[in-house]
Amino acid sequence: MWQANFLRPIINSRESKILNIMSNYYVSYYNLSPGDRIVIPKSNLRIVQHHTIYLGYDNNGTHWIIENVIGTGVRLITVDDFFRGVTSVTRIEKFQGTNVDRKLAVQNALLKVGKPYDLINYNCESFANEVQKGTITSSQVKAGIGVGLGLLVLLLLIGSLSE
Repeated sequence: MWQANFLRPIINSRESKILNIMSNYYVSYYNLSPGDRIVIPKSNLRIVQHHTIYLGYDNNGTHWIIENVIGTGVRLITVDDFFRGVTSVTRIEKFQGTNVDRKLAVQNALLKVGKPYDLINYNCESFANEVQKGTITSSQVKAGIGVGLGLLVLLLLIGSLSE
């Protein structure tokens, strides 16, 4: 597995061993490789999904994820912190490409740290698509706009019928 040598968090060795056990569990259970997308539901309704990218591990064995979140933008988070409170995973989308492509995708993702979140133009899904596919798109936004326009047309039709 490619090592992400970009971070060296400072934590004591006892805490590090405990965290690494859990990180290794998640990484092994979901068979994660750098560049893979993790998709989780944002609520119990499972209508809206949150998309993140697994980056790999650093020299201390700490596993990292990069995500784009409301109010923060693109940020790094440990696998342990990410999975804390997660009750289910919708799917894992494996990175498609060579190991060179994978390494470049991870490096490009890291260049986005700090980029602001935008619900319509740059949300978590569009960020993950940019990392994995090189395109900034969000099917959830397209679906939401389609539903919104459909409701608007329906309301206009109902309004014109009642006149």
